[in-house]
Amino acid sequence: MVEALATGFQNLCNKYTRSENGPQDDSRRDVYIVPVNNNTAVDTESQFLFQRYRPKARKSFVFDTKQLCQAKMLKWHMMRQSRLRPYTGQCCPVCIPDTAWGNSKVVSNLKNLLDIYNIGAIKKSMFGCFVDDLKFFYQLKSQEYKYIYDEVLEDEVVEKAIVAAARNACAEDAVVGDSRFDEEMKTQQANTKRILTVMSANVKNWVYKVIGWFTYRMISLLATSLVVQPSQIDMVREAEQSGLPVIYLPLHKSHMDYILLGLVLTVNNIKPPLVAAGENLRVFFISKLLSFLGAFYIKRHIDTKKDQLYWSILSSYIKNSMKNGHHIEFFLEGARSRSGKCCVPKAGLLSIIVDAYREKVIEDAWIIPVSMNYDRILEGNFVREQLGQPKKKETFFSAILTFIKAICSHYGIMRVDFNKPYRLRDLYESIEKLTQLENESLNKNGMEMMSATICYKTTVDRMAKHIVYDCWKSTPIMSTHAVCFLLLNKHRNGTTLEQLAKDLSIMREQLSLADRDIGFSGRSMEVIKHALELLGPKLIVYENTDSGRIVKPILDVPVLIELSYYGNNLISHFMHQSLVALTICKLISQDFWNNAITETKISRNDLVEDVIFLTNLLQFDFVFIKYCDTLDNIVDRVIRHFEEEEIILMDMVLEEERHSQNLAKMLNCDSDDEYQQSYVDTDVKYRVNTNENSLNKLKFYRSVMMPYLECMAESAGSFLALSENSVIEREHVQTILNQMHENLEEGILSYGESISLDTIKHSFMVFEKFDCLQITTKDNIKTLHIINNQPRELNTSMQAMSEYIEEFVKQIN
Repeated sequence: MVEALATGFQNLCNKYTRSENGPQDDSRRDVYIVPVNNNTAVDTESQFLFQRYRPKARKSFVFDTKQLCQAKMLKWHMMRQSRLRPYTGQCCPVCIPDTAWGNSKVVSNLKNLLDIYNIGAIKKSMFGCFVDDLKFFYQLKSQEYKYIYDEVLEDEVVEKAIVAAARNACAEDAVVGDSRFDEEMKTQQANTKRILTVMSANVKNWVYKVIGWFTYRMISLLATSLVVQPSQIDMVREAEQSGLPVIYLPLHKSHMDYILLGLVLTVNNIKPPLVAAGENLRVFFISKLLSFLGAFYIKRHIDTKKDQLYWSILSSYIKNSMKNGHHIEFFLEGARSRSGKCCVPKAGLLSIIVDAYREKVIEDAWIIPVSMNYDRILEGNFVREQLGQPKKKETFFSAILTFIKAICSHYGIMRVDFNKPYRLRDLYESIEKLTQLENESLNKNGMEMMSATICYKTTVDRMAKHIVYDCWKSTPIMSTHAVCFLLLNKHRNGTTLEQLAKDLSIMREQLSLADRDIGFSGRSMEVIKHALELLGPKLIVYENTDSGRIVKPILDVPVLIELSYYGNNLISHFMHQSLVALTICKLISQDFWNNAITETKISRNDLVEDVIFLTNLLQFDFVFIKYCDTLDNIVDRVIRHFEEEEIILMDMVLEEERHSQNLAKMLNCDSDDEYQQSYVDTDVKYRVNTNENSLNKLKFYRSVMMPYLECMAESAGSFLALSENSVIEREHVQTILNQMHENLEEGILSYGESISLDTIKHSFMVFEKFDCLQITTKDNIKTLHIINNQPRELNTSMQAMSEYIEEFVKQIN
């Protein structure tokens, strides 16, 4: 009966639903960027298939797939056609229910901003696009930027900080009127002016227009297209015109991020923000130029306790900027991502914004997370730094060299996406309520409550993670990201183009079902050729084998690290599945992989316990969960997904038991009866499928997070081989890197991209959280101390940690 009803509903749905894009397989033709080539002929059959599935209202066009990869030879245009797209960057329905749209889709064009005649009221003239571009930028609206230097100096908070700094520099009994104190006051005031002069932005509208035009021309040479969604631009414009300050919070991948964001806002006549830039960018000529474009410079590392004067100047500058109608842009992650995935955020600057709201400096503010995506990034790669080599210092000549090198290369499609704007007040109050409830729960259970200061810091930190998590989960996927991900996790030893195209089509369908937007379109085969052309022969090679011509990644460590940079963009979609898959593979016995047994069951309690351990182990590498969500919910969603893919076999008895448990928990939580008996949680057993196809899927999901666990395992094992109880961090990092290279050659390590400086350093911080390690800093030198219960005794905590991690990374057939 159920099957009959399901079939009837499906037929009814198919009857009244028509796909605008034709067949949803490898032959789909939903292209939004097409090369113009009027001399190209199209075969009759392909043209018939395309016209058959396009709406009648659309104009027919000529599409030559052979010219897809020759991006620099051709000028590409955006199709003026609407289509349903996932509503990128929706607000959290739990924390911001009034502005969340659920899983709705919107009709949206994709606009290419490099087509000047498509974005403004500029018509083609006899002088050509060079003059037309100049005319367009000249006619742009001039924005008002107030210089707030004096307001910051007169701020009461800054004045108090100057007095405190002067008193700390003198004797404790120093008072106003003392000659030494007065002299120190003059010194601190001069220091304040120097800091503020270096920090302050000095925006010039004419500079913005000239540099905007120059940047526009350069990006036209570097990229095929700069893609935005007009519906998102409209939302940003509405927020900007509301009178409230707008806080732009982009994910940070490249130095091009703030350039692209400023350019997109400028050409749409939206006031660009002031941008927080690191002091490492204060180099000859460039620093002054960026200051004219709205950059204000801050230290990379600020100790709010030791450097109270600097922090008070920075806080006052940002607050007064918002008070005077400026918008602010900064990167929650701090530095650029060296691995391609999003980094765990730092909430320092966000706390200033929240303070401004709490102190009534501003009525409220709009939060707009932003993601910039690239087929290729301008910087090339971060392989040197991931392999432990020192970062190259930013200089004027290195910037010029990078610019010249960039002009000689091609970087494919660039895309800027704005999440739906929402009020700072809504997010803050929602997270604050949850934090207060947690604090009250601690009090009821007889545990020590958090102080007001800790509660506030915890709330802001959770806000930052929430923003980064939502933005990363909604970031569109580019063609190079998908191809690199498939090559590293499915076809490391090579595959045919046909098989790679088939897998890409399947992935596109999965991403579409999950409401993830995709930054490419067209037939999967042509998309792959386009991506391989961009990646180049230094990363991907073709080989002729007995089974035919195959494509495979080069398995050298530097190449694998660079490929993983692009592939890691998809971790946001697969990370929860990977955590559960890693845990399932740990819980089942080795005989399962040898087909010695036909069925095995795993405990849900054990599964959740191991997933919790993994999230704690990788807490400095990933933001796995929003505070308004729970790990139980995530595990349940993944189990549902695995049941659909037949990795876990559905059992109706267990299904009813699971529903009974959930209902019992709800009733138990809602009951006010003080004498009610405590709810006893009964365990659920899941049956793991032994089908070969299901096992291959399990191995695929497992491989996504394996490089990070392999690095953690190597780091934990390295401490067991130490002859002393302490070691300098810098030296030990190099020891681990050398050991990982040796283990990779011997086949002990399976993933070359697991060699990562960032993850090694994060492992030390995690081991300190687990009380396996102690980190001390003296004269800017970090020392790692192994915690032993008895002198000259093997560190039992670290040994247990190492053995536990090894259970996850064990070799399987």
